[in-house]
Order: sequence, then C-alpha cells, then structure tokens
Amino acid sequence: MNKTTHFGGLDGLRFISISFVVLHHLLTFINYYGFHRFEYPLVGLIGYYGIQFFFAGSGFLITYLLLKEHKKNGKIDLKYFYLRRILRIWPAYYVLIIVALIICLQLPFFEIPELTGQYLAGNYHRSNLLYFFVLPHLEPFYNSTAPYVHQTYTIGIEEQFYFLWGLLFFLAARFARQIFWIIIIVMPILLFSHETLFTQPDGHAPVIRYFLKIVTYLKYCRFSTFAIGGLFAYAFFHGARWINFFRSPAAQVAVYLLLIVSLAFDISIPYFRDEYIALLMLCLFTVATFGKQSLVNYDARWLSFLGRISYGIYLFHIFAIIFAIKICTQVFHFDMTNYAQLAGLAAVTLLLAILFGWLSYYTVEKFFLRLKKRFVKI
Repeated sequence: MNKTTHFGGLDGLRFISISFVVLHHLLTFINYYGFHRFEYPLVGLIGYYGIQFFFAGSGFLITYLLLKEHKKNGKIDLKYFYLRRILRIWPAYYVLIIVALIICLQLPFFEIPELTGQYLAGNYHRSNLLYFFVLPHLEPFYNSTAPYVHQTYTIGIEEQFYFLWGLLFFLAARFARQIFWIIIIVMPILLFSHETLFTQPDGHAPVIRYFLKIVTYLKYCRFSTFAIGGLFAYAFFHGARWINFFRSPAAQVAVYLLLIVSLAFDISIPYFRDEYIALLMLCLFTVATFGKQSLVNYDARWLSFLGRISYGIYLFHIFAIIFAIKICTQVFHFDMTNYAQLAGLAAVTLLLAILFGWLSYYTVEKFFLRLKKRFVKI
C-alpha cells in the first residue's frame, strides 16, 4: 500500500456528510421561527451517520499520520503534533466564537427565538469560558447551548481525542493497537452495565452514580469510534490484504446495499450502534480511496474543493441557516408550507454555507495551514 498522506475521496465524503448535517439542522431551526414542521427522520439519520464519519475518519487519519511519523523518526514530536492541530482547528474556531458570543448576542437581528433568550437566562458567563477554553463539549452538561455554536461540541470531542492520541503514541506507541482493541471490546460491556444499572430503582450508592456518569461521558466522547478508525489506519499503513477486497465491484455494491438497508431500517446493534455505523462508514471510505476503481468518484475536483473548505462550512452553517430563513421569508416571502419552497430554502442554505466555508478557508484557515507546514515532521 502506498504510504501517502492523501486519501482520495476523503474530502468528497466530508462534504457529503456535512451537507446532510446542515439539512438536518435546517429542518430543526425552521421550527424556532414558527414554520410548518417537516418530518424527515432519514435526513437526521444520515446526518448522524455523517457525524460518525467525522469521528471515525479523524481516528483513521490522525492514527495514520502518527504511525508514519513514528516509523520515520522513531518517536513522536508531541509539541509539533499539538501545534499542527492547534493551527488547523483554533483560528477559524475562535473567529466563530468571537462573532457568535461577543458580537451576535448583542444584536437583535441575530436573535434566534427561544434559543437566545434561554441561553442568556442561564449562567452563560461561565458557559462562555468553556467555549473560549475550547471545551464546548462540556457545555451541554452545565447550560443550554449558545446560539450559532451548537455544532462545536464535536470540536471539543476532537480536541480531546487529539490530546489523548498524541499522548498515547508519545508514551506507548508500540501498544496503541492493543489499546484500541481494548477500548472497542470494553465499551459495549460498559454500556450494558450502564443500562442495567440505570433501569433499576433509584438510590444507587455514590460509586455507582459516578460510574454511570463516567460511562455516559465515555460514550459521548466516541472513543470506540476513534479506535475503530485507528485500526483501519493500521491496516492501511501495513498493507493488509483484506483492504483490496473493496476493489471488487461486487464488494462495493455490497457496501452500498448495506448502507441503504441500514439507513432505511435504522439498523441498531445493541450496545454497539455507533461502532457499527463507524465500521460501515470506514468501509465506504475504503471504497472511495480506490479512485478510478471506485464505482462512485468521490475525488472529483469540485467535490474535493468543497471537502477542502468543509471545516468552515461546518463551523458557520448555523449562520447560513438563519440568513437563508430570513432571506427566503422576508425578501422572497416564502411561507414554508410546501415542499417546493422547502427545497428552495435548502438550496439557499447550502449555497450560503459553501460561501461562508469559502470565506473561512481563504481569509482565515489558509494562512495558518501554510504556517502549519513548518511543524510537519514527515
């Protein structure tokens, strides 16, 4: 297997996944403006699969890069690894936080019915600290989510993952694969224990209550999803033969059929739901890496470009949703009572999200991505 750090199709799959997240959030936010509620559970489910792809894909890519650096240098430069992650994530993230929590909270135009008032009524000053310290994934445990930054909980989970994965490869790289397997095996056992204890009458001893909270947090942080991505990275890095199985058109059709069936019937394996989705999405990713041998070209130039700016799309897509709602209702006088108008709103939302992603990439991210290259060890 060619040990490249570019995997064809990854950017395209990122954009497709983010698009469904945007559409799912759009269907949620129109309710805050008093419009007809459209029920499309499948859109939300695909969006959830997309989120799992983000986590599993990060587990894959970060593990692969750490493996490559460790093989070349015999160790991990932890400081440089953290600096690279900071330069990739923090600049655009802090632009969002400053705009959303310092500027927009003061302007009536950006008020989101129910959400803004609910947030300001809580202990939002303490909550703001969590956002500024890049701990947005802790916010839901203490207060209602701030407007325009609901999606940043995944950034907090990713930052925590970077910190722990870097530390793992710095201290115990030779045992990383075994640790991944332990995480994957132990997590369903913990979830089973959690559900068994949680359904029992109240009155648990303090140690049991702490155990329930810890397991809830572990599931929330998707460690097993990251670990599955890590195991796929080992397979790619060492050229495992089974990867070539996905070159076959029959195998690719099987992956797509399994994906369609899983979505259509919302297949859920008890205590292993997120892990099952992660496995399925990584199989899809593996198919996408084969370029011309893939039945679907996820590496088309336009799709790769949209994937490249997808981080900004994801960060600023709530702004795109609110702007689209205001444009379509106040300028074009949509009343959101039929599917054609909803489709128009969705199109405007996606176009604005792409515009904001483009602006984020070329005005903020690109400069820091160039700076990030100074700290590359491989």
